This record gives sequence, C-alpha cells and structure tokens, in this order.
Amino acid sequence: MGRSVNNMAVALFGGTFNPVHIGHLRIATELAELLQVDHLRLLPCAFPSHRGEPQASAEQRLAMLTTATANQSMLVADDMELHRAAPSYSIDTLALVRQQMGDTEPLFFCIGMDALIKINTWQRWQELLLHCHIVVSSRPNTEQPESGPVADWIAQHRCDDLDTMQQRPAGNLYFCDLTMLDISSTGIREKIAQGKSINFMTPDTVVEYIQQHHLYE
Repeated sequence: MGRSVNNMAVALFGGTFNPVHIGHLRIATELAELLQVDHLRLLPCAFPSHRGEPQASAEQRLAMLTTATANQSMLVADDMELHRAAPSYSIDTLALVRQQMGDTEPLFFCIGMDALIKINTWQRWQELLLHCHIVVSSRPNTEQPESGPVADWIAQHRCDDLDTMQQRPAGNLYFCDLTMLDISSTGIREKIAQGKSINFMTPDTVVEYIQQHHLYE
C-alpha cells in the first residue's frame, strides 16, 4: 500500500552538502515520509560558511547531490540558490518559493536543532514563518533554548499536531526525532585529506565523483 501524499505541499532541506552523505539522505527521506510530500527538495547554498577548508565549488556540490539522488524518487536536487550573485539568505528563498506556489498550500522548511538555536542570527529571522512552517529535527547534544528571544518565538509558534499544520500554509514550528547517523561532511573531508577511505559514508557515485575530481585532497 502506498504512502499518503500531499502533491501540493512543498518541503525544502537546505545545506552546504560539502559533500552530501548518507546521513543527509536518510534524514531527507524520513522528512519526505513524515511530511507526506511527493518529494523533498535539497538546496545546496551558493556560499559555504566554513571557508579556509578544502572546498568543492557550488557546481560540484550540486553535481554530487544530483548523482546521490538520481535514483531516489522522493529526493530532488534543486539549484535555486546557486543562481544568486550575492550571499543567499533563507528568507529570500522562502519568499520566492511562496510566490511560485501561491498562498494556500503548506511550505515546510527543514532544519536541525543546531540551526534553530542560532536562528536569531539569520537575516530577518522573525519573518520566516510568514512564508513557511519550520520542521526541526533533533541533534545529539543540542537542546532547544529555555529562555531568550528564540525560546519565546518557539513558545509562540510551536505546534505538535502535524495534521493541523498540513491544513495551514505557514506559521508553525514542529519538532521531530529522526535517524541521526554519526557521519559528517567535515569527517569525510578529513578522511580524504588523510588518505583514508570514505566508502559507505556517502553513495558510491559521490565517492567516484570526488576521486575523479580530486576534491578535498
């Protein structure tokens, strides 16, 4: 029996994906199932925050994400943020997607708890929920704030009923526990720099791409 799907809802999962790994893909798959969307769009950002480390270009990160999701019907690599000449802010992406999809269907923006606790440093962060719902996945050793502006914002907008959120276009925060694999892009880059294998940390097609292009060496 197939899963229930809301064909009109949109779910976004942004990140540097430098490189994409199976932890990203596992979380994205579970989010697509949880949110009952036809597919989840993975958006690599154009300007990674951790400069000074061996970098793959935006085009290379998109290529790795595309090959990693090639046979995954629920996951789609999206190059929307790569077309901007200036640093890409989430609020701009969400406003654009909302404009494209209209005002009535739900838009889900998926982030981790580690991002949520610093969300008050984001550009126009208090406007985010005007455009979308935010779905927050737990992270090891990261707790949601108990006081301060982010805690107050969470208290105002938190909703524990996903079915209710499916009937609204935007405005709520939802917290979920997903499978957290102990794999990181940083760890992958470090292993490559040390000449160690990254097999089973990222899809074989991504391993091959990294080797062919001598990335992170």
